[in-house]
Amino acid sequence: MALVSIKTESTEPVDNVRLRVLVDKERKRVVYAEAGKDFVDVLFSFLTLPLGSIARLVAKESNIEAVKFGSITSLHQSVSHLDQQYLWNQTCKEMLLNPRNSMEAYCHNLKLNIDDTEPLRYFMCKKWDCRKKSGCLLSIFKNQKCYCGEVMEWEVFPDCFDLEDGFVMEKATFIICDNLYVMPNVFGASLQLLQKLGVDSVDAIEEQTVVINKKEAC
Repeated sequence: MALVSIKTESTEPVDNVRLRVLVDKERKRVVYAEAGKDFVDVLFSFLTLPLGSIARLVAKESNIEAVKFGSITSLHQSVSHLDQQYLWNQTCKEMLLNPRNSMEAYCHNLKLNIDDTEPLRYFMCKKWDCRKKSGCLLSIFKNQKCYCGEVMEWEVFPDCFDLEDGFVMEKATFIICDNLYVMPNVFGASLQLLQKLGVDSVDAIEEQTVVINKKEAC
């Protein structure tokens, strides 16, 4: 687990999350970290990201230089370099390079939100005849065309259901292993993990507090 220890001030920046880390002093390695909802929700939010967003983010935000997401990175680069004349319409490139996250409304409020996609917007046809129909089209892309042929550029603000509470319980704490396996921090879990990792004595364990920011979370 690549964690960076940072000196903390009395007023912690909003985009930082504090972790309790246990380090094996003899082997000089992180055994596991303990964290609450703030950090675990960030980890679980990775699973909501579309492949196109992952390819874009690891190339842009990663803490490691020149990260590639296998062939997905090549596909992403192919679309970004593709001329408009080869695409079905002008929204195709935006759809592929900036796919939408189904949980983006909640993820945008995370302390360590790594997805820089702009907030979701909704558009309808500017013609009143189209808008008043019960089967009218709704688009998340401003330049998409309505079935009448007009560009859908009338912005609307529908009532949407957001999972405001996130993924895990507010007061729960969790153990995060070096392979990012997450488990509840229940009685006996940490001792069992230490035994599994071959740590014979708690005297060999040193507790540290680290602060993780957006750059280190990527």
